[in-house]
Amino acid sequence: MTVKKKSNSKALQKVMSDFRLFAKNFIKIIDNNGESVPFILNPEQEQFTKEMTKYNVILKGRQIGKQ
Repeated sequence: MTVKKKSNSKALQKVMSDFRLFAKNFIKIIDNNGESVPFILNPEQEQFTKEMTKYNVILKGRQIGKQ
């Protein structure tokens, strides 16, 4: 295995273990202007991903970007 493959493997492993990095690099959404942009979590979504457990209840989730 070459050095480049090892570094690519480590980088991919890092992205796959962190949802925020995964979303930013692999998930695209359509913004209000109709353009495809990276999915970057808002502060409420970041807090949720840090604190989520096996079972999570979100009340009025669409109002704060949690669907």
